[in-house]
Amino acid sequence: MKPVFVENKINIKPFSFSIPKKITVESDWSSASYFYSIIALSEMGSEITLSSYRKNSLQGDSCLIEIYKHFGVATTFKENSIVISKVEKTKNNQLKLDLKNAPDIAQTIAVTCFGLGVNCVLTGLHTLKIKETDRLVALENELTKLGADISVTDHSLELKTSSKIRSNIQIETYHDHRMAMAFAPLAIKIP
Repeated sequence: MKPVFVENKINIKPFSFSIPKKITVESDWSSASYFYSIIALSEMGSEITLSSYRKNSLQGDSCLIEIYKHFGVATTFKENSIVISKVEKTKNNQLKLDLKNAPDIAQTIAVTCFGLGVNCVLTGLHTLKIKETDRLVALENELTKLGADISVTDHSLELKTSSKIRSNIQIETYHDHRMAMAFAPLAIKIP
């Protein structure tokens, strides 16, 4: 049915019937980052299955697949799911990434690096200052509490990890769901 325009009103009559159709909507790759972090911080052989991810995704955050290979995480695509698994140790203790096309996963990557003792330089983060909180300052504050040597600019983060993660530290989330989710997997590493 065509919409009918009368002055500033649009009238659309309902369909008389519809044909049911099943549609699978791809899941959000930035949400998958927390599970990638869990696997990266876990023991060898650990795995998690997540549903509704596509191999040829248009989402920028699907770069997690390549990034987390550095941490020994493999991604296997099934019919309508992925299996992420810890298949080897972290490749080295340095990581440099430009995340201008995937800034929403920066917090998770930084916390994963800290948990694994990997120094990192993350750039392309200029949008993190204007989210629910200034995520760069929040990361600097909370990782410093845990023992990291971290510095941030308006568009980058440089992290030098320590050999030991401080325990009994309360993480402030700044009322930002990504702060809460990024730090949650680190509980695996705290004695």
